[in-house]
Amino acid sequence: MRRRTALRVVSAAVGGAVVPLSFAPAFAATGGQPEGPQKPTARWDFDERSGAVAREAVSGSAAPVDYVFNDARYKPDSDPVRRRGVQGRALYFDGYSTCVTAEGPGKLDLAGGMTVDVWIAPYAYEHGIDGKPQALVNQHDPGARTGFLLGLRRFGQIVFQLGFGTDLVEVKGDPDRPAAKGRWSHVTATYDPAAHQLRLYLDGRLIGTTATPDKAPEPAPGEPLLIGKHNRPTLLNGEFHANMYMGLMDSLAIRPGALDDATAQREHAEKIAALPGHRVPRPDLTHHRSRFDGDRHRPQFHMLPPWHWMNEPHAPVYFKGKYHIFYQHDPLGPFWGQIHWGHAVSTDMVHWRDLPIALAPAADSAGPDGIWSGSACVDGDRGPVLFFTGGDDRLPYRQRTGLAVSTYQTDGDTDLPTWTMRSEPVTEAPANLPAGPGTAWAENFRDPFVWEEDGVWYQLVGSGIVDYDGAQVTRKHGGTALVYTARRPEGPWTYQGPLHWNDLATLPEPGEVWELPVLLPLPGPRGRRTGKHILLICPWWEGFNPNAVKHTYYWIGTFDKREHRFVPDHEKPREFDFGEHFTGPSGFVTPDGRSVVFSITQDRRTEQQHAQSGWAHNAGMPVSVSLRQDGTLGVEPIAEAAGLRGPRLARIRHASVAGANRRLAAVSGDLLDIHAVIEPRGARTITLAVRACADGTEETLLTYDTDERRFLIDRGRSSLDPDVRKGIHGGNVELDGGRLTLRVLLDRSMLEAYVNGTNSITSRIYPTREDATGLRLAADGGSARIVSLDVWRMNGAYDTPTTPAAYDPPRPADVDALPNHDFATGDLTGWTVVSGTTFSDANVTTRTDWGWGGPFYQAETEADPTGHHLWGFNPAGGGDGATGVLRSATVVLGGDGVVDLLVSGGNDPDRLYAAAVRARDGKVLAKATGRSTEQYRRVVFDLSAHIGDRIYIEVVDQADGGWGHINVADVNVPVRRP
Repeated sequence: MRRRTALRVVSAAVGGAVVPLSFAPAFAATGGQPEGPQKPTARWDFDERSGAVAREAVSGSAAPVDYVFNDARYKPDSDPVRRRGVQGRALYFDGYSTCVTAEGPGKLDLAGGMTVDVWIAPYAYEHGIDGKPQALVNQHDPGARTGFLLGLRRFGQIVFQLGFGTDLVEVKGDPDRPAAKGRWSHVTATYDPAAHQLRLYLDGRLIGTTATPDKAPEPAPGEPLLIGKHNRPTLLNGEFHANMYMGLMDSLAIRPGALDDATAQREHAEKIAALPGHRVPRPDLTHHRSRFDGDRHRPQFHMLPPWHWMNEPHAPVYFKGKYHIFYQHDPLGPFWGQIHWGHAVSTDMVHWRDLPIALAPAADSAGPDGIWSGSACVDGDRGPVLFFTGGDDRLPYRQRTGLAVSTYQTDGDTDLPTWTMRSEPVTEAPANLPAGPGTAWAENFRDPFVWEEDGVWYQLVGSGIVDYDGAQVTRKHGGTALVYTARRPEGPWTYQGPLHWNDLATLPEPGEVWELPVLLPLPGPRGRRTGKHILLICPWWEGFNPNAVKHTYYWIGTFDKREHRFVPDHEKPREFDFGEHFTGPSGFVTPDGRSVVFSITQDRRTEQQHAQSGWAHNAGMPVSVSLRQDGTLGVEPIAEAAGLRGPRLARIRHASVAGANRRLAAVSGDLLDIHAVIEPRGARTITLAVRACADGTEETLLTYDTDERRFLIDRGRSSLDPDVRKGIHGGNVELDGGRLTLRVLLDRSMLEAYVNGTNSITSRIYPTREDATGLRLAADGGSARIVSLDVWRMNGAYDTPTTPAAYDPPRPADVDALPNHDFATGDLTGWTVVSGTTFSDANVTTRTDWGWGGPFYQAETEADPTGHHLWGFNPAGGGDGATGVLRSATVVLGGDGVVDLLVSGGNDPDRLYAAAVRARDGKVLAKATGRSTEQYRRVVFDLSAHIGDRIYIEVVDQADGGWGHINVADVNVPVRRP
C-alpha cells in the first residue's frame, strides 16, 4: 500500500446529540405587568486568557470554542484569538471558524420578556448571504419561526428576531446608526410582552422598534445556542459557513424581563462610568501574522495579507517615497466573496507593512456589492486616486468603475490609510456600445487600468465583444479592452472604442472577455525609451473552461495615441509565464523608469485545504519587463529582491556537476534565492532539484532540455499528499550564448524560476516531509560545467521568518490496500453493485471537471496519474434519478485503523453517503455525505477501535432529484496482511 499523508482525524461517530436546553414552560399568563430586567440567566465575559473554552458565569459551565487551529492541519495547534476587551478580555471571532456552542440561556421564560446585551467591535460586515444576518448570538429555528437571534445585516445594521410559531418578527435598527467597524458598540435587544414590542438600543439609545403578536414567543430548545454563528448558516463552496460574525465580542448577557428607554440609557451610562477614565477603550482589531506561525506552506518573503483570502494585487503606485499596493481581499475567511481592497506599503517593493482595509462595500458607494480590481494614479498635489470596479446587483449591468480619494490633503499622512469613495460612478457600459465587429458586452465591464500622459487621462476597461438580439447574446467575437479618455479623474470620460481584440474563431486563447488589461511602456536594456508597449491580459470565459485562471497573455506593439489603438508586432499572443499559476497582472512605471508587473500566484488548493490553512493565495515577486535587443520580452525579478537576501549558503565557481553536488550536500532550506550559470557542454538535460529528500521521495525538478529547447517543471514527486496538484509544465526557451542562466526564488510553497532573463515558471509545491529541503544538480550526458552557483537564505518580507513546525507523521507501511481502492483499473473491478442502476463501469472516469463548473480535484498518484474516480452522475444510467448501492471487497482492518477517502456530491446523510461498515452485523461505523458540490473533500474516519474487524466500504445512493448522486475517489483502508 502506498504511503499517504496523514490528515486530521475526525470522530467516526454517526450523527450527534444536541444537549437539551432548560426553559420555563412555553407560556404562562403572568396576569400582571412584566418585571424589568433581572439578573442574567446566562453570561459570557470571555475573560479566558487561553484554551478553547468560554466559561458561562451563571452556571459555571465551560462552552467549547470552535476554532480552525484548535486541531490544526498545517501548523501547530493554537488557541482562539483573544484581545483586550471593554473590561478584561474579549474573544476575536475570525468570520468563518470561531463559534461558541453553549448549553442554552438558562431558565428563561420568554413570556415574561427577555433582554440580550453585548459589547461588539466589528471588523467586517457580510453581505447578508441568502438574506440571513451575521449572528452574534442565536438559538432559533427560522423554518419553525421559533427562538431568537441578535445579529447584523448589511453594512452593520443591527437586528433582533424573535419567533412566535406563526411569525418570526424582526426589529431593525436605524441603518444610519450601525454597529460601526473599528469601535466598541454596546448593543441591547429587548422583548416587552406588555407593550407587544421588540426594541433595539445602541449605546443606550433607542434605534428601532416593531410590534409583536398578542401571544407568547416560542423557544427553540432543540437548537444549540450559538455565539458568532447562525443556527442555519448557508454553506459556501461545500466548505464554509456564511452568516458568521467577525470582530471582537465582550460581556454577552441574557436576562429575563424587558428594558425601557430610561433604564437602557441609565445602564449604559453606568457601564461607561465603571470604565477606567470613564471612556470606552479603542479595540485592537489588528490581524497579527503570528496566527500562522509554523505553517509549513505559508510564504515568508512574498506579499500576502495578514489573514484570509486574497486575489489580484493591483493599483501599484509610488508617492512621497513609498510604494503602495492594494489587493482583492475577503476579510471574512479564506474564500471568495465580500470583496474589499486590502492595502500594504513599502519603501522598496519587497518589505511590506500592513495598513487598514482601504475600500469596503458601502451602501452609498458605486460598489455596494463588491469593490473589485482597479488601478491607481497620482493626481498632482491631491496624491493618488484609486479607480475600482464597483459591483451593484440592483443594476441590469452590475459592473461599473468608481473613484476613491485619500485624505492626504487634510491629514498629510503618506501611508494613505484612509480613503473616501465617491458615490457616483466614473464610467458605465451602456447597452449597444459599439466595439469593432459588435458591441461591448455590458454585463462584463471591469478592471479599469488608468494612467495620465501629457495632460490626458486614459482608462482601459476589460470587456468582450458580442452581438445582441435584444437582451440575448447571439455571438461572442472575443475579448477586448475599451478605451476612455478624460482631462481629470472625475471625468467626463469619452469613449474611444476598443484598444485591441482577439477573434475567438482564430485566437481562442485570450478568451471571451479580457480581465485586468495592463498597458505599459517597454524600456530598452539600459532603461531607454523604445516606443514599444506591452499589453497584458487575463482570459475569461462565461462557462467553465479548463484554462480559466491559469494564463496571462501579452503582445508587444505600439500604442497609437491619436487613434487610441494598440498595434501588435505579432498576431498571436504569447504566454507570460509557463507555470499556470501566474495570473492577475497589474503594473506601473517606477520613478526610475522601470515597468514593473505585479501578479497573484494562485495556490491551486481545494476549498477544504483553504479552510484548514486559514489563508488563500499570495502575490508573486514583482518583475521588471523590458524590450531586449532581439525584440523579445525581458522578464526578471525586480532588483530590490536581492535586498531580502540573508547569509550566503554556497558560492561555487567552475565546477563539475558532481563537484557542485558535494558542496550542495551541506545546503538546505525552503527560503532560498538560487542563481546559477551552467554550460551544458553536450548534456541533453540539465536539472536542478529543489525541496528534495535525500532518497528522492519528495522533490521538484527544474529541467532544461537542450534538444527540445524547453524549460520544464516536474512536480510529479513534489508531495506525498494525494490531494496536491502535480504535473509537468513548461515552454520553449533559447539558451543565451550557449549558457543556461537560472534564478530560482523558493519560499515555502512558492517557486519562481527565471531562465535566461526571458521567461519564467511560477508554481506551487507542498511537500509533506520535514527533510524535503535539499538541493541537487543532475545532467544527462555530456560534461556540463557549473560556471557559477550561489545560494542565499532569504529573510522575511514582514518580520523574521518563522520555522515550519508541523509535518505529517508517517503512515503505516506494513499494510495492504483495499482492492482497486482508487478505481485505477478504469472500471468497478473489486467492487460489487449490490442494487440499482446508478453505479456501473461507466461511472468511473478521469474527467477533471463536471462540464458546468470547476475541477473535481480528484487524487492523482504515480500509480494512477490520470486520476480515476467514481462520478455518481451518469446521464445514460438515469442521472440524478437513479439509485443504487455499491460495495467494496471485505477486508480485515489493520494498520492504525484510520480510513480516508474523497467524497463529494449531494448533501443527504441519510440517503446519500459513503460508509465504513462492519461485515459481521452490517453496522455502519462511520459515514460521510457530499456537501452539494462536485469538488472532492478528504474525509477521515478513526476506526482504531475496530482494528481486526472485517469491514467493507459501501457507497449508497437512495436519493433522486437535484443533487441525487454521490462521488467517491481514493478510498484508503489499511488492510491487515494475511
